[in-house]
Amino acid sequence: MSIKTFWAILIKILGLLLILGALTTIPQWLYSIYSEYESGNNESFFTLIFILLIVLFIYFFAFKFCIYKTFWIIEKLKLDKGLENETIELNSNGNKIISIAVILVGGIIFVESIPSFFRQIFVFFQQEFLFKDYPESGWMIFNFLKIIMGYLLMTNSFRIADFIESKKSNN
Repeated sequence: MSIKTFWAILIKILGLLLILGALTTIPQWLYSIYSEYESGNNESFFTLIFILLIVLFIYFFAFKFCIYKTFWIIEKLKLDKGLENETIELNSNGNKIISIAVILVGGIIFVESIPSFFRQIFVFFQQEFLFKDYPESGWMIFNFLKIIMGYLLMTNSFRIADFIESKKSNN
């Protein structure tokens, strides 16, 4: 399997998982918008609609890029660069298998953190606290860092695999 094919499959799977996460996040937003509409609080109602439109925009374009513009993502992030081989042989050395595992773990961390992060942002705007007074601000930062960590795991998987292999050979 070529490196580009591998990345294309992985990115499309991540796009589908992102939509799965949206299916849990968006109904919560719609319920909150309905609650604000019923309470008559127009300022919060319009703020929630605006934020929901931004979140829908992000989900839509993330899904569109992951499913339909997969090779564009691969080219822009240079995911297939810096590799000595153009193909992945699964029956070869452990380094490639470790890098694939790191990519999958990073992708799962990345995709699972995005809905939680948006959900916490939504609750933050709904509560109308200052960020320093918001009791869940630590979780918001934690999920943001998980998003960054997942991205870094996916993009630096071969370096991490080399590091793991070098530590394994030293012991």
